[in-house]
Amino acid sequence: MNAQLEMILQKIGLVQGVGPARLKPRHPAVAVTVLPGRVAAVRLGPVPKAKKDRRPLVTAYQEAPLPAGTVVPSLTRANFSDAAPVEQAIRTVLHGVAPREDRVCLVLPDSVARVSILRFNRMPATRREVVDLIRFRMQKVLPFKVEEAALDYQLLSDPATLEPDFLVTLAQRTVLFQYERLLTGTGRLPGLVDLESFNLVNLLARSAGHGELEKADWALVNAAPGYLTVIFFRNGSLCFYRSKALAEEERASGDRLVAALRRELASCAAFYREHLSGSSLKHAVLRSSNGESGSLPRLVQEELSCPVQALDAGQAVALPPGSDGSEPRWQGLAPALGAALGRRP
Repeated sequence: MNAQLEMILQKIGLVQGVGPARLKPRHPAVAVTVLPGRVAAVRLGPVPKAKKDRRPLVTAYQEAPLPAGTVVPSLTRANFSDAAPVEQAIRTVLHGVAPREDRVCLVLPDSVARVSILRFNRMPATRREVVDLIRFRMQKVLPFKVEEAALDYQLLSDPATLEPDFLVTLAQRTVLFQYERLLTGTGRLPGLVDLESFNLVNLLARSAGHGELEKADWALVNAAPGYLTVIFFRNGSLCFYRSKALAEEERASGDRLVAALRRELASCAAFYREHLSGSSLKHAVLRSSNGESGSLPRLVQEELSCPVQALDAGQAVALPPGSDGSEPRWQGLAPALGAALGRRP
């Protein structure tokens, strides 16, 4: 069988392969994100056919505050002890943004899942074999039983490579279901459940000028409430992912927070040089929604040794008139915008 034809048949599930046995769904154009302190929702409209500007339009957005301590993202524990205020906040924002949408994208903090890049010494023949290998490799490093994990993966390498790399995401089912029940409790269905940083990548992939980065090494730094995620890209593919939860004592002091952020960035930079044989990053894109460290752009520039630019959501979507994509509101909403954009070309 022709290799290209075989790959197409694998994608639509007519022959076995490591890819999903179905076509990728079209994600809902509405997304909601749940974070410590707030819930937010956005809706995107279709691309205007009569205009040269091909960016989807942000047609509605809304935020609702949450009492302090209501949501505490965790890999292994319940993320909220009382779902009622969170469910009510979701009900409020979705009623204002998309009162008649049944399916909604749900974006979660990176810190509720374990993400790894695994290299195998051969290409598995089927999805079942991929899942079995992932469970075998991860069973001793997860802080919960691998049988309790919801698992998904993406092949990062060329399908013909002898030693493929897989991007793997695992979340404890009880944690994941707690979030999903927030939607089903309001009569909605999760059309997508994903992490913040992955949807920042979706947003950047649709941004003007992104094509310049396809052959360069570059970084995405996501500074969110309670964690820092650093991702490196090479030749258009993700090659490094690390998300570090920040301890409460580190966040309680400005000096301790700066020291923790610097230490984490330095560790990622050392891995880039020593294990990825990296020489220089073209630049780093910084999304900051933690509101805790105004010195973060300087820290990123110093530790990653590259220019830093703030993530600008307006490069991918048409924001309301007078909006600046780098302002705090749109920094906070950026992952939800990336989810609503989906992976459509």
